[in-house]
Amino acid sequence: MLSLCAPAVAAPVVGAALRAPAPLTPYEVLARAQSAKYHADRAVWEVRDNDHGPGRFRRLLAAARRRQAARAAYAAAAAAYHATPRAAAERAARAKYAAKYGTPIQ
Repeated sequence: MLSLCAPAVAAPVVGAALRAPAPLTPYEVLARAQSAKYHADRAVWEVRDNDHGPGRFRRLLAAARRRQAARAAYAAAAAAYHATPRAAAERAARAKYAAKYGTPIQ
């Protein structure tokens, strides 16, 4: 039974087109690749340090291969990001800061 106090909610229109998600910027791609690389590193360390059961070497090898793929994806994403105007602006800001204060931004 519907409550008389509840607001009426319109039903979605049948056949309404869904909006396509916006494409990721190179910065967002780099951030996701860095996150994937971090998780792949953690997976290797987890197997290496805490897994002592049968099949350990197979799991370690699989984790190492995923880590290698994640590192390659990160390197590609970093190269794509560093070719953007945003990265050039960051480099210019870092150079300006280093020239002014005599030390680079870390």
